[in-house]
Amino acid sequence: MADRDADAALTPLPTGYRDLVDAFLAAVQTDERIRAAWLSGSLARGVADAGSDLDLIVTVRDDAFEGFAEAWREWLASWADAILARELPGIPGSFFASTRDGLRVDVVSESVSASRETPHRIRVRLLDRDGLAGDLPPADHDSRVPDVTKIADTIEEFLRQQVIFPAAVVARQDWLLGIVGVLNAHLLLYSLFTESNEPLPPMGVKQWSSRLTADQRQVLAGLPQPEATRESVVAAMQAVRHAFRTAGRARAEEAGASWPIEVDDAVTVYWQREELEWDYGS
Repeated sequence: MADRDADAALTPLPTGYRDLVDAFLAAVQTDERIRAAWLSGSLARGVADAGSDLDLIVTVRDDAFEGFAEAWREWLASWADAILARELPGIPGSFFASTRDGLRVDVVSESVSASRETPHRIRVRLLDRDGLAGDLPPADHDSRVPDVTKIADTIEEFLRQQVIFPAAVVARQDWLLGIVGVLNAHLLLYSLFTESNEPLPPMGVKQWSSRLTADQRQVLAGLPQPEATRESVVAAMQAVRHAFRTAGRARAEEAGASWPIEVDDAVTVYWQREELEWDYGS
């Protein structure tokens, strides 16, 4: 099994992952092309929970990397009973997979030389034949702040979709499209909230609600879920529209973003003309 730090990192995962790591290490230890193996992602950052994936890195000899990357499916089959596997775009030999037992694993493959400039700087050693840990770049300190441009783009996209909604959904009576539009508006509001909350503590990408404040969770949880009828879709969009223009606007401005008042006012006039604006007002 792995060393003590790795044991501690794996503790939050269901027990089946221990067997998968053991099988992975058995394959790694008999493959001299692989010079090191590591835990990464939320496991390495110490923020994993029972719903986290198994994130792994393998460091391969430079002269063997191309062949290893080309045959990653055969190598995966040597240690995991995967029923689904797909290569990560633009990262040769790297992939995500799901096993027959429902275990999820993400593997990043890197050459020894590439590891010296890797973006995956937080990792826990499973195997290190050549002392490569000493050559890894130091972990960056998280200096993120709210990205005002990203927040502004999110607001603009929301308002753009508000212009589309009356014609594409209401006029055509396409209530299935309306459901999609409402849920996408929910996602845009979530994105505005989470970007404005930066810097956030380290966490896995699937730790969805943890990125929100209690008030933000309440706002999103309180939004009505639409059904495929005019009344339901329009009411649901009105509700998320109101939340975006009140709680969303307040949080955006607190983070330093400017609200596009002229655009928002024009959209409001359009909605009123289409008789879609209601008691929430402008």
